[in-house]
Amino acid sequence: YSIGFDETGIRVGGKNHWMHTASTKDLTLLVSSPKRGKPGIDECGVLPHFKGVAVHDCWSSYYNEDYAGATHSLCCAHIDRELQGVNDNYKQRWSKQMQKLLMSMYVNKAKLLAKGIDKAPGSMIREFSGQYDRIVASGIKRNPIPKVVKRTRGRPKKGTVRSLLDRLLKLKTDVMRFFTDFRVPYSNNIAEKSYRLSKKKMQIAGTFRASDGGERFATIFSIIDTCRKNGINPIDALSKVFAGTFSFDFLNQSVR
Repeated sequence: YSIGFDETGIRVGGKNHWMHTASTKDLTLLVSSPKRGKPGIDECGVLPHFKGVAVHDCWSSYYNEDYAGATHSLCCAHIDRELQGVNDNYKQRWSKQMQKLLMSMYVNKAKLLAKGIDKAPGSMIREFSGQYDRIVASGIKRNPIPKVVKRTRGRPKKGTVRSLLDRLLKLKTDVMRFFTDFRVPYSNNIAEKSYRLSKKKMQIAGTFRASDGGERFATIFSIIDTCRKNGINPIDALSKVFAGTFSFDFLNQSVR
């Protein structure tokens, strides 16, 4: 129903490459590409054909019109980190209020699910929605767009805080989707986990030396992590890969 999408920078042969991921609780797909954004996402090959809920950060590439078949949900853990940045650097009250609101939605969702309730009451959704609107409105009032003294090329700069507020205003439905649709997760942690080993590789070795090193790593770890998620011994699975007897048939039972 939902897939987590993400990308992170890696080094291959001394050059910048990108590790793209599309992951669920049962599947991990990693693709190493020299391209970032839409070209790399297309190379990954999932989002262009996906019709479910795409969980991701606010990176504009995920909202490309070519992916109109997907419904979007924003990772609230990413948003929380941005809000914390506003707290730390600008000391604005609205950002702390938004953090508390998102956590309140998360906690209430968990309580409802624990009771076997798989949908929030309409009154609760309306209450949280109203709080959301009031918080964003107070933030916008606190952070007006600076007046342009001397016109320059391009759009006027809004600043970090106002840019975040405008995204929260424009993408409200996608921010709240984890609460309006209980099948959607609060964060994109499942996608972030899938490329952590590639980041550890960067910390230890600094780069993939061979030109196809990132691609080989992505293929191998996609198999390892998918097997791990499905209770399959990764060593046994890799042995079968080299023996030419490996199969993903086990996914027929695990994918729902």
